[in-house]
Order: sequence, then C-alpha cells, then structure tokens
Amino acid sequence: MTGYDAFAHAQALLTGLGDQEPPPTGGVRLHQPVVGGETTAHEALLAGVWSALARPGALATNFRLVESGRQIDRSRWMRSRVGDGEVLHTTLVPAYLHSAVERGATLVISHLEALDERVMLLCEALEYQLRARAWVNCYITAGENSAFDVHSDDHDALILQLLGRKHWEVDSRVGARSHDLTPGSLDRVLTPGMCLSVPRDTAHRVSGTGELTVHLTVGYEPFADVREETRAAHELVGRTAPDPDPEWLTTRLALRPDRRAGASLRSALTGEVGSGTRIRWASRFPPYVTTGEEHLTITTMGRRIRLDRRLANTITLLTRGGALTYDDLAADSDLPDADLRALVAFGARNDFLICEG
Repeated sequence: MTGYDAFAHAQALLTGLGDQEPPPTGGVRLHQPVVGGETTAHEALLAGVWSALARPGALATNFRLVESGRQIDRSRWMRSRVGDGEVLHTTLVPAYLHSAVERGATLVISHLEALDERVMLLCEALEYQLRARAWVNCYITAGENSAFDVHSDDHDALILQLLGRKHWEVDSRVGARSHDLTPGSLDRVLTPGMCLSVPRDTAHRVSGTGELTVHLTVGYEPFADVREETRAAHELVGRTAPDPDPEWLTTRLALRPDRRAGASLRSALTGEVGSGTRIRWASRFPPYVTTGEEHLTITTMGRRIRLDRRLANTITLLTRGGALTYDDLAADSDLPDADLRALVAFGARNDFLICEG
C-alpha cells in the first residue's frame, strides 16, 4: 500500500470540500490541496488504475471503450477465454487501446473498487464518513472532445483528478437537468490532486485537454437513500414524512447488514493477532452505541452486541472507521494487553472486526 492512508485521504477531501457540512451540502464545490500535500494519495490511486488495467480478470464487463458517444465492441480491444471450469480469463489489447485513446476514445472502468485494494479502501472510507453507498468509476482519455456531452447523473459524485488535466463545466443551478449550461457556471481545468463535488441532477460537460488524463468519479447516495425510503413509505399511506434527524438516520444504517470487504479468517481460527495486524470495524456504516451502567450495546450490521462498559474507550477507537495496527490500538487503549487481545479475537470470531496482515 506504499503507506497510503485511505481514511486520512478521505477526511482531507471531505474537509476541503465541506467546510462545516460534508458534500453534497453546499452545491458544487472545488478542493485544491496544498502543493505537494497529497501527492502520495493520488499517486497511490493512480497505481491502482494501472494495476486494474493489467488484470481485468473475470470483471471484463466492467470495462467500456466509448468513442463519439458510442461503445466500441469489446472483441476489438479485449481477448477473453473460459478456462479452469467457468473462470473467465481476460486481457486487454494494448495496440488497439493506445490508438483508440489517442484519437479521443474514453476507456471507462466501472466499479474500480472491485479491482484494486487502494481504491476499495478509499471507497469504504468515504462510505463510512458520508454514511452513503459508494462506488468508483475511472475515465481515461487523451482527446479534446467530450465523450458524453452535457448530461446529469442521478447520484451525487466526487471527482478526483489523478493524471493530466481535464476541463469541467458544471451548472451553478444544483438539480438543473438542462442541456445548456447557465452563464456563470463553474468552468475549471482540474489538475492532479484536485477534487470536485457535483450534486445529483446537476448538468455538466467534461472534456479532455489533448493530453493523457485519468480521473475517478466516486458516485454515492447519502444515507443510503433512507430519506427517500421514508418519504415513499409515508406517501403510500397519504402522509407527509418528517425530515429525519441525524441520530435516527445513523440508527437505521446500523440496522443494515452491509459489510466492508475483508476477511478475519486467520485471527478467527487461530486467535492470533500480530503487532502489525491491521484492525478495522467491519460494517460499511458507523455502528450505533448506547451506554448503560454496566454494559455497552452496539448495533451494527443489523445485530446487537453487548459488551462490558470498561471496553468503551477501545470501542470508540475502533468505530472511528480507520484501520489501526494492533500496536497503535494498544498504545491508545486503556485495556491490559490480555483483555485487548481477547476483545480483538472476539471481534474477529463474531465478524464485527476485520483483522488482516
């Protein structure tokens, strides 16, 4: 991972975009980091893109090549065979891709988080902090024209520029499903490290600058669309849904079974935890924790877990969302080593902690 801290990078992006409130609140926003401040982060993500291109494997359908608004048949730039039972082996055809991208085609990789661990960890970190379902698409081009012209998306998005420059025009009227951009719209060329927030249903046009350019689009649905579900349920019985408060939304998300990617099999089977073992909370959304006189009750992934109240400080450390090595956790925890190891082993066996490495 070359020292890439996905959770810290997600925090830096959201802080740069959000001021007091995280996106999409506040409409179209642009974050330009301090020069040299986040170089490692976007370079690590770019390495993830090159890694995905080297081994598309069974996820060949995640790749599209678009030219002049039309998809190019995969048989021209992709070679696939079925072997080892029903396993699909896929490789890209570099010669065709080189010429297509250079003449202005756009290579699109959908759900890049399924192909690279660095991108997956960033996606998870953004989900946890935004309380949202998220996914990551990648766009690679070297042309000057827009592959998709003016359009809007039905989800919120964060744009992360990784390589080269890309020209973005985004309508200043949030929610305007228009084919024409209003005067005064955002008109900027993004450079590596910059991040742009584009709320859903906001018209925008993206164009290359004639050089090789790579950017990620993190699509997300805040609060996993719990608000929309609540409104729909009230409408069915002819009522107006109240605007839910953040605590209620957090509770609803904690009841969902959604889990982060990752396995704890080694620690679950052996009970062993090394000094460098990376430990993180297993749920995609923050748990809901209530404290009684003697116990903590943790609602996470639809389950309720009851723990001794003396574990409160350590549980707070674990539920912040980032990955901690065992040594880091031990340094900040107030538990004796034997009790901490027992808690981590219990968490791995009961699948509310992910322990890797």
